[in-house]
Amino acid sequence: MNIVNTKILDLNELIEACFNVYQEIGLHIGEPRTILLRKTISHLECINVLIAEQFTHEIQIILRSALESVVLFCYLTVFPNKQVEYIVDSELLDIKSNFIKLKEFKKDIEIGNSYNIDWNQIVKAHEEVFKTSLSTTSKKYILEKLNMSKYEITEKNFAQIDKFYRQDKKLRKPFFMDLEYMFSQLPPFKDLQADFRDLVFSDYNSSSQITHGHYHSWIRGMEIDEKFLNSVKSQLIKIVLYPLIYLPDKVNINKNNMLRLKYATDKLIVR
Repeated sequence: MNIVNTKILDLNELIEACFNVYQEIGLHIGEPRTILLRKTISHLECINVLIAEQFTHEIQIILRSALESVVLFCYLTVFPNKQVEYIVDSELLDIKSNFIKLKEFKKDIEIGNSYNIDWNQIVKAHEEVFKTSLSTTSKKYILEKLNMSKYEITEKNFAQIDKFYRQDKKLRKPFFMDLEYMFSQLPPFKDLQADFRDLVFSDYNSSSQITHGHYHSWIRGMEIDEKFLNSVKSQLIKIVLYPLIYLPDKVNINKNNMLRLKYATDKLIVR
């Protein structure tokens, strides 16, 4: 196998160029999309380290996460009214995760592994999270679904609340975790849609298998050869540039910053 010198793919220049452009975009769009751009920069930083250390599988895991951020960013740019729902759904997942911890403590107590756990104290702590960490919209959604006027955990209603967190459609798979749905809602952009679809449903699926511990993916002894490196380059170009595609015309970016980003991405193009 032809192992490449990984120093030829130093992403520092790309990271700096992306940072400058994304920082400008952030001044126009605010949160939560700015957070997604910062997440992309973080992904690039991670990939830069992983390439140098020859951690092939982990690179694909990070690329998968980066793609999810990009699709979500594009979706929220095309449908800015969904940003509030995105934040609310994120809150709902947080309180669901907190309830799952509470449920695990309950199991520990029931089997005798209490570790001096004060059940009333941890229930109160969970209820406090509901009171202080959720928006009015999120609180209203939960209370209406549970048909409760006040969020209180009791022995009598525990099973009902547990069922809600397990089965509620919004909590099982909120839109921002449904990559295929978000992608299907994006308007085609000239001739780029086919390339992007290949990235979404080909590279993404392969990376998904690695992420979830697919046996054969982890025993193949993958190395960073020329073929793999070219695949990474192709994905990086799309991940870096696709957030720019659906930006409204009013978002003006400094010409020099754009030229630097173009130069950095041009160097990744496989000749």
